[in-house]
Parts: sequence; structure tokens; C-alpha cells
Amino acid sequence: MVLTRVSRVKLPPDVKGHSILDYLSGRFTYLTRDGWEQAIHEGRVTLDGETATLDSVLAWNQILEYLPPDRPEPDVNTDVKLVYECDDYIVLNKPPSLPCHPAGGFFLHTLWALLKEGLVKGVPPMEQIHFISRIDRETSGLVLLARTPQFHTRACKMIHQEGTMKQYLAIVHGSFPDELEADGWLYHDPNCPVEKRRAFSLEKPDVKAENAHTSFRCLRRNDDLSLVEATLHTGRYHQIRATLCGLGYPLLGDKMYGLDETIYLRFAKQCMTDEDRRKLRIDRQALHAWRLHFDGHLFEAPLPVDLQVVG
Repeated sequence: MVLTRVSRVKLPPDVKGHSILDYLSGRFTYLTRDGWEQAIHEGRVTLDGETATLDSVLAWNQILEYLPPDRPEPDVNTDVKLVYECDDYIVLNKPPSLPCHPAGGFFLHTLWALLKEGLVKGVPPMEQIHFISRIDRETSGLVLLARTPQFHTRACKMIHQEGTMKQYLAIVHGSFPDELEADGWLYHDPNCPVEKRRAFSLEKPDVKAENAHTSFRCLRRNDDLSLVEATLHTGRYHQIRATLCGLGYPLLGDKMYGLDETIYLRFAKQCMTDEDRRKLRIDRQALHAWRLHFDGHLFEAPLPVDLQVVG
């Protein structure tokens, strides 16, 4: 299967009558206005399958597509393991340094693309890929995918029902308590220099916030690090990482929620320092999707070698 990198969006009602250049340069800022103008001239932008021009005016429900030029992608770890499969879903053990789906500078170097092209051992090429659970690029461990849209709809309900449980292993800075129940709130911190970073508080803040509930249990301690089991009761964006940081036990190797949040800004600009790497201590965030209770089964992915740093 030959995969073509393409960005596709269905236009909302409020774009009706807008010029295509105004919309693209305002909505998708990874290209400048001049960059979008050049892309249109090169025929890389279409509306409902027809090549767009600078005179194109947008309409509600049109399909806008952008075909970016070929470019090299960062190297990734493709050592994906099949854990379980049936007619409805598959469970995979994803290595670190592999995005689940296309985003940013990653397209062909993603789990999605590997599955499409039949490059995961034991899994034939998949025409339809529906993530039920996914994890960050740097996080390793279990990923759950539906084989059909019908089961995906059903599974998204099952994942929140009694009998389904997701557990992670995390290595954190500090001597973690034997047990800790963190039932609090996640919210955007406007004072943080990292836009995507969230804050955690046990008390509800006076801003828009989401309830986040995680049970923690310390499994081992070694010098200044602890190996912690995290059981999710809610499924929020960056829940474990933000919660641990807010509790005072930041995740080892985490560029955004670790000892120094500004490391992420330098990482994004590809200008990390030797001091940054010294603080991180390992190449990726020490988070691993360990256990998944789903559909009457218990699936496990052992802690990978690179995270076996707490004896």
C-alpha cells in the first residue's frame, strides 16, 4: 500500500464567503501567508477534489485538502509487538519513540502507517484503523485498536464501564508514599511558558477544570527515584504526568512535566543543552502502559529495559 501524506479538513459554517488564503494563514500557522500562497500556486491545495486558486471562496462542508511536499521524518523505533488479536480488536505493545498517529513532522513514521502498510509482525495490512486507547510518542506499552468502526463505537463505551481498567508504571523523582489517592482537578495554567502544559490541584480552581482521579501505589524505591503504579479512574489529557508533577513527584525524563518545564521549549526548537540532558537522565519520559483489563481479559506489557533503573 502506498501512503500519501495529506491533511484534510471539513470546513465549518463560519468560513462561508472567506478567501482561502485568509482561512489557511489564520487557521494553520505552520506555514506563513506567503507559504500558503506558494502552496496554492503549486497546486497542493484542493477544494472538493478540485485544485484551488487564490480567488477561491470557501463554503460550508467543503473538503479542503493540503498535500505537503515530501520531507524526511525523524527516526523512530518500529519494534511493535502483537499482544492479542480477535475479529473485533487488537492489542499491541508499542515501543517508545513511535507516535501512534500522524501529527507534526510524523506521517510514515507512525504506528498508524506501519499498520496500514502491514509492517507490524503478525498483523496483515489494515485498511481501517480506529484507536480505542493511545499513548504519547515517548510513552511505551499497550495500545488498543478496533478493527471496525462498529466495534470502535462499542469499545468507547466499554472503556468507561466497570471491569475495564488501565494501569501504568511511572518512575518519579523523590521518595513516593506507599499509597496516594489523587482525586482532583486538571486545568490550563496561563502562567506557564509551555502552552500545552496542564496544572493539577486537589482543590477545584476558579477556572475551567476537569476532574482527574488516579490511584498511585509505590512498588520500589532506589536512592532518589521511585517506581510507581498508576491506576486511572478517569482518562484526561496528560493526566498521570500533570498529576505527578502537581503532587511534587515529577516524572523522570519528562521534558514538559519534569524538573524543568523550560526544557520542552528548547527541545521543540532542537536546542537542548548538556545541562538539560543531565537533568532528564534518560532519553524519554519514564511512563509505560503496563496493564489493561478489557473485555474480560488482562493484558500485560513488561517494563522495558530502558526503564529498569529502580532496583
